[in-house]
This record gives sequence, structure tokens and C-alpha cells, in this order.
Amino acid sequence: MLQEKNNLPKRKNSLRLKHFDYSTPRAYFITICAENASSYFLDKKIAENIVSLLRKNKEKFNYKIYAYCLMPVHLHILLNPSGTNKAVSNIIQAFKSQTSYNFKREHGLLLWQRGFYDHIVRDSEDLLKITRYILDNPVRKNLVEQAEDYSFSGLWDEIEM
Repeated sequence: MLQEKNNLPKRKNSLRLKHFDYSTPRAYFITICAENASSYFLDKKIAENIVSLLRKNKEKFNYKIYAYCLMPVHLHILLNPSGTNKAVSNIIQAFKSQTSYNFKREHGLLLWQRGFYDHIVRDSEDLLKITRYILDNPVRKNLVEQAEDYSFSGLWDEIEM
């Protein structure tokens, strides 16, 4: 059953798997969407700020980000919470809270949609396919001709096979 709050339907259940330990050191493919699919990240200053805060949080909480790509309306992250003892949801919540606070203070708007999407990466073949998918996203969306030309994506930590 859906409940209404501020005219938006509320999910009854979490998107996470019920009995899975999301602090398990392995790769997770995360997608976070901008509120109302707004193209906030076309603004270079906003995009630079989001990427900068992503890196700062990664370093502060000591988790790994294998690949990331900030598209105009969403962010893909391939991360591993290894060494943090934190669940992926805690990592994403901390990042979203910090970026949302800064964005709302500066622009008076909501930054992110509620929640996020995750995919638990099962093997090294998936890991390489997902990495390629993330990095090629700007090419598929005709933002650049070559993935290397996109300013808001990259590889930060070495992928362990």
C-alpha cells in the first residue's frame, strides 16, 4: 500500500535485499538519481563540487571507488566498503546528506531522489563489464566521442581480481 507525503508516493519496502550484509567487502554498483531527473550536473561548478565531495568522503571513510561517472541527471559509482565496517547504505547516506545540505543551502532545492539503486557485483567478469558500462555512459548519451574525454568520470582505486 502506498502512503502519500507531500504528494509523493512512499515505498512500502526497502530496495535492499532483506538478509544480505551490505558491509561485506565486495563491489556494489550504485546509481543515485537527481531529484525529478533535474539536469543539475550540466552545471560545471555543481558537478565539480559533487565529484570533490565524493572523493573526500571516500578518503575520509576509507572505502574504495573503482569507477564513477556523474551524468547530467544521475551518478554511477562502483564501490567497495572494504575496511570500513559500514553498510553501503550508510556510505551513500553520508554522501547524499553532505551534498544535499550544501546544495540546498546554495540553491534552495532538493538535490537527490529518495533512496538509491544497487547491484551486488557477483564476479570479476561482471566487475569489468560494469566498469566499462559506467565509463562509456557519456559516449552512449552523446556527451563525448571517447570516454576519456568526459571530465566527470574516472577510475580511482585499482580493481582487485
